[in-house]
Amino acid sequence: MNKTILTAALALSLIGSVHAQGLSALTVSGTFDYETQYVFRGKKITNSAFQPSVNFSYPAGGGSINAFIWTSQPIGTKGGGVGPNQADEIDAGIAYQHALSGISDDTTAEIGYQLYWYPEASGTNNTVGRSHEVHIGATYDSTKLIGYNLSPSLFYYHDLILDSNTLQLGLAYSWDISDTVGVKGVSINPSANFGWTGIGRTFGDQATGANWANSYLYWQLNLEADYKLNTSTTFFAAVHYAGNNDGSTGGFGGGNPQAPGSDSSFWGGLGVKFNM
Repeated sequence: MNKTILTAALALSLIGSVHAQGLSALTVSGTFDYETQYVFRGKKITNSAFQPSVNFSYPAGGGSINAFIWTSQPIGTKGGGVGPNQADEIDAGIAYQHALSGISDDTTAEIGYQLYWYPEASGTNNTVGRSHEVHIGATYDSTKLIGYNLSPSLFYYHDLILDSNTLQLGLAYSWDISDTVGVKGVSINPSANFGWTGIGRTFGDQATGANWANSYLYWQLNLEADYKLNTSTTFFAAVHYAGNNDGSTGGFGGGNPQAPGSDSSFWGGLGVKFNM
């Protein structure tokens, strides 16, 4: 009920704002990239995959409403059961962002909802076919404080199906190196996150037997190089490192983001970003 009310309220707000201001204020952006692995909150989900996305942003109430659709399409032969070559995923979400004016103009708060959908999962027999997650958090622009923006962020997530709680800290920086390399539009973008997640129902509402719990710390480091071809197109390549301290037996994931297994992994990706 709560997620339905939240989604409906945000959708009505977006419709009202579009009607009042027209479509000229709508911003559309997206990516099409290839990743040699798909890792989520410190756990490997699949092997190599294409991961396109489309994002929409619209000003509303002094802030902005942001919606997105994202998918991960693994490459390779699909086998029986959930595994590294069978985990097609489609996510969609909506969020509202607003600067904390009067409190901290450099801090942007966000509240939102996200649907995780796994089309090839049956949704029965210990296979979660969909999940719903709400989140709240904030990002701080540290430019005035230290002279450059590290974009520190803190977010809390609650999954309604898995009964999970996640707390994640993040940092991100963009460094324009055009003058250094002698090529206009080149930047290096490091980022990192560190989090804890506790899952109360690993199989959600589809457990056929015991529904065990799990919790662990996770981390991820990213280094991305961008080349801005023009105002609407950017090419990028990235390397990533992620891990977790899940002390249970098993390897690095295994097709289930909640699966036990302590490990770490390097992987890479490349693709193109667009905006309109």
